[in-house]
Amino acid sequence: MSPITAEEEFFKNSNLKRENIEHLRYWISKQPHLPNGIRDEQLILFLHCCQHRLEDCKQVIETYYTIRTHSPEIFGNRDPKGEEVQRNLSIFEFANLPKRDQHGNVVMAVRVSDPDANKFSHSAALKTYFMVQDAIMLETGTVPGYVFLLDAKGCGLGHITKLKISYMKLYAEYLQEAFPGNVVATHLVNSNYFTKAAFAVMKRFCNTDMADKLFVHTSMDTLYSHISKDSLPKDFGGKLDSMATYHKVMVEQLELCTGWFKDEEAIRVDESKRPVKAKCMGEILDN
Repeated sequence: MSPITAEEEFFKNSNLKRENIEHLRYWISKQPHLPNGIRDEQLILFLHCCQHRLEDCKQVIETYYTIRTHSPEIFGNRDPKGEEVQRNLSIFEFANLPKRDQHGNVVMAVRVSDPDANKFSHSAALKTYFMVQDAIMLETGTVPGYVFLLDAKGCGLGHITKLKISYMKLYAEYLQEAFPGNVVATHLVNSNYFTKAAFAVMKRFCNTDMADKLFVHTSMDTLYSHISKDSLPKDFGGKLDSMATYHKVMVEQLELCTGWFKDEEAIRVDESKRPVKAKCMGEILDN
């Protein structure tokens, strides 16, 4: 599918106002450290996730581009055909499931396809994970919310020892303060002692609202009370096709976004031009 356009967003969003986009553009023009080249479609995502509250939207824009600027190992060199991303796409399966949940939320699923922990890199996994998020948002635009489904089968102690606390903090901070969408829930299935422990550590960096949206399932039956089988692939006991099938579609979608990823990497904050020094990335993540 082609990326959604601003005009399509106006057609489907009665609350969307052109004057709000113009207001944000004017505000951005007065912030010398913020980047040029932010597309209308991206501003619409920010507006939507903040329920069109302009001041909240400005804070999300600040945090979004600050995090991306200060985390080049995650948000830089995002070439879908590059060795790092290709390697990660061979050890994980990522899917934008074709049927939304019963509330109209997008379901993004991830599972391990190669359990060899020697191939695992926390930074590469996060890089690819966020690339998939971006590709989904580029195509679907504004939606009611996002549900993240994580299958821990195949993850063991070897994977957990490679996790970095700083990346756990970054992940929590990004989803809470910068993700241009509404996070409805994150579900962890097929967990074990090690993955439950890692999930508990990450939960410490979440605010109360986000922590309440984290679910660890001891059986698939409890998952089905959140996401119906109609919206799940067969790998999760659902009625859809396999994760492998949808992963192939996602790999193709990422490759179609190659030019977008390259252009997006240039849209970053210039700290030397920030009028008042805001928190540096380390301070943000230490909160």
